[in-house]
Amino acid sequence: MSSGNNDFFLFKDYSEPAFIIDPEGTILEANAVFSDRFFEESGDVRGLNVFDLIANIFKEPGLAASRKIMVDKVIKAGKYTVFDDESGGRFFRNSIYPLKTPKGIITRLLIVVRDITAQVESEKKARKTDLVYKALLNAIPGSVFVIEDDCLIHTCNDYALEIFGDHNGEIHADNFLELIFHEDQSRIKEKLADLVDSGFVEVEEARMHTLNNRKRYDWFSINAQRAVIDSRTYLVLVCMDINQLKNDETRLIGYKKWMLMAMESGNTGLWDWNIKTGDTLWSNKIWELYGIEKSSALFPSFKLWETSVHPDDRNEVVGALMEAVKLLADLNIEYRVVHRNGAIRWILVNGKPVFNSNGEVDRYCGIAIDVTDQKQLEEEIGLTREHLYLALEKLHIGWFHTNLKDYTSIRTLEHARIFGYDSLDYAWSFEEFLKHIVDEDRERVKNIIFDSISNNKDFIVECQINAANGEKRTIWASAFIQYDSHGKASHILGMVQDITDRLVLINRS
Repeated sequence: MSSGNNDFFLFKDYSEPAFIIDPEGTILEANAVFSDRFFEESGDVRGLNVFDLIANIFKEPGLAASRKIMVDKVIKAGKYTVFDDESGGRFFRNSIYPLKTPKGIITRLLIVVRDITAQVESEKKARKTDLVYKALLNAIPGSVFVIEDDCLIHTCNDYALEIFGDHNGEIHADNFLELIFHEDQSRIKEKLADLVDSGFVEVEEARMHTLNNRKRYDWFSINAQRAVIDSRTYLVLVCMDINQLKNDETRLIGYKKWMLMAMESGNTGLWDWNIKTGDTLWSNKIWELYGIEKSSALFPSFKLWETSVHPDDRNEVVGALMEAVKLLADLNIEYRVVHRNGAIRWILVNGKPVFNSNGEVDRYCGIAIDVTDQKQLEEEIGLTREHLYLALEKLHIGWFHTNLKDYTSIRTLEHARIFGYDSLDYAWSFEEFLKHIVDEDRERVKNIIFDSISNNKDFIVECQINAANGEKRTIWASAFIQYDSHGKASHILGMVQDITDRLVLINRS
């Protein structure tokens, strides 16, 4: 700009405040807007120092100092500059133009001040809206893409960048369809095109490439919603990782096949019973277990099942079943069935209540197992145990079993008699055993037993006890250690015999 008298002519009627100062800050010219807006009470401001006016009229010496610094910088650099500052909660953009003489000496400065408060507030609001918009996208538990109607990616959330971006967090694919596995692209493209036209919400499953790896893909559920913003159509896509679910579904189908095969080979049948309608479903094995010949004229039902139950067990079993249903309890019932050929078999039925979406039980489902062999074995074991206990009693040998987890014990009646008791009513434990040992033997016996447990070896011990009836007796005890599946000592199993009389005979001889 030249330094002629007409330098300020164009700014006299300018809509924004404008004024000219000398290098010291003295106001040489000012338009009416400048005087009226900032210094109305001062009247004609020409000849006054603008920095003094800001400091004294506005009461902002800091603002005056910062503006003087900017003026000095313009004078020193000789170049036009623009800077923003704030006063009284309003924001201003200051443009400073150096006015030079023909010799290039700066003698004056033209300053134009624009109130940009509305613009700043608008920018703040826009930034806040962007932050809220971004926060909303990041709050969605999944990869979110906002795409244009031609499938170009407009933006995405941080989770999408993490899943589909590279190590720099960038998604190089401009088109969303490039992230879709090629076999699924045409289907997804067609669905998205339909969504743009109809606005109907669609949920589709598709394979998508993750981490920009064209050789790798995972399964995703794509939930799409149309949105119109500033007359422009966008699609908001939420992609949820269902890869584990798809794998689980595949494994579940396999597991079901394996389970049916295993149950069939394990003499186990499956059943499902609707307790409200009475409808029943049986696997093929159930018919065989119940001893009912399968035919097109027969349908699984509660009544048909009842006919298979042994007459002597029927009332008790049906009553137990109905009581479990009344309490919504699990089923665990053993009963006998009578086959058509007269054979009697033992059946174990296990079942659980099935809750519907309203939290009500309308079905029971479970399994049925033939446990005849097991019942026969239990009877044989029980009979053998009775014979063993009888033999031990005749030999005056007591039997005991101690749990090393809590040191509780179970024992035979002969064991109780050896320690001076007439019945098994007295609670017995390892601690009670030690209490009956005489003082001079107690520590030795305790050490022998614990050494046996620690070193995984059986033990034999002889000691004196104070029986409950007041007698001092000598006993002989032998035991071995039982271990759990991890090789840790879990139980002590052994026998005890009163050898007092035997020792007396030996000493006499």
